Amino acid sequence: MTEQVYILFCESPFQANKVDEDFEDEFIAAKENGFGTLLFNFEDLVSLDRSSVATKRIRPNDKPANVIYRGWMLTPKQYSILYNDLWSKNFNLINPVVAYQNCHYLPDSLKFIKDRTPKTVFEKFDDEKSIDKLIEKSQIFGQNPVILKDYVKSEKHDWATACFVADASDTSKLRKSITKLIELRDKYLNEGIVVRAFVALNDLTIHSKSGMPLTEEYRLFFCNKKLVGIYDYWEEGDYKLAKPDTTEFEAIARSVESNFFSMDIARQKNGDLIIIELGDGQVAGLPDKTSRSEFYERLQICCR
Repeated sequence: MTEQVYILFCESPFQANKVDEDFEDEFIAAKENGFGTLLFNFEDLVSLDRSSVATKRIRPNDKPANVIYRGWMLTPKQYSILYNDLWSKNFNLINPVVAYQNCHYLPDSLKFIKDRTPKTVFEKFDDEKSIDKLIEKSQIFGQNPVILKDYVKSEKHDWATACFVADASDTSKLRKSITKLIELRDKYLNEGIVVRAFVALNDLTIHSKSGMPLTEEYRLFFCNKKLVGIYDYWEEGDYKLAKPDTTEFEAIARSVESNFFSMDIARQKNGDLIIIELGDGQVAGLPDKTSRSEFYERLQICCR
C-alpha cells in the first residue's frame, strides 16, 4: 500500500481552518488526486514572536509521513523553523533546509547549472561597500547589458529602472539601478544582489501592464529526480513553437541536490535553450495556464 503523502498549505489570513484563497484551486486539486492536506498559519511563521505556534493546529502523526509545502516564499531561517516544527510532529518536509536553499538562492544553485546559465556575479548586501564590490565584480561584463535581481527575485516590472542595465560599464547607471532595486525590495530583500549577463531571448509580446518584454520561457518541475511537467511561463503571448525537448534538462536535474524543485528555461533568439534559474518546488508558483488537476496527478505519480 502506498504511504500517504501530505500537501501543506497556508491558512487563510481571514478565516481559521480555511486554505488561503490564492491556493484554493491547488488545495482542491491535491485532495482530488489522493493527497492529504494540512494547514498552518503563515503570518505566525514569519512574525518575530509567534513562529513557534504557526503549526499549532496540526496534530502529531502516529508514524512518519512525507509532506510537500505549497505556499508563499520563506527565508531559509523561516523554512528551518517550519521544518523542525513539522519534524517534531512526525511530518517530514520533502526538502531538508540545505536542499531548500540550494534552489531558493541563485548563488547556491549555480554549482548545478553554471554551464547552462548566463554568466553571473553576486554580493551579499550589508551596506554601500557591498554595492562597490558588486560593481567591481561586474566589470567582467564589459559594455554588455546585464540584468539585476536579489538572490531570489527581481523587480522585472520595473524593467527600465531596477532590472535592466544596457551597459554594465556605465557604473553610474549600474549603481543607480542597484540602489533602486534595493529600495524596491526593501525588507523583502533576499540576502544579496545578483548581476547577470543579459541574453537575447525569443520574443513573445509586451506585458500589458508593465511594458516589460515577455520572452519564450518555460517552467519545469522535478520531484524525486523525475519530470512532473513543463509549462508555459507567461499567461500572455502566443507560444507558437512546440514545447522544448526536456531530455538534457532531465539529465541536469539528476545532479541537483533537491527532492522537489523548479527549473526555468528559455529559448534564445538563435534557437538554443538556456537555464534561467532553479527554484524550490514548494514555493515556485504554478504558471497561470497550468491545469492544477493535471499537475497534482503527475506529482502523485512522481511521489510513488
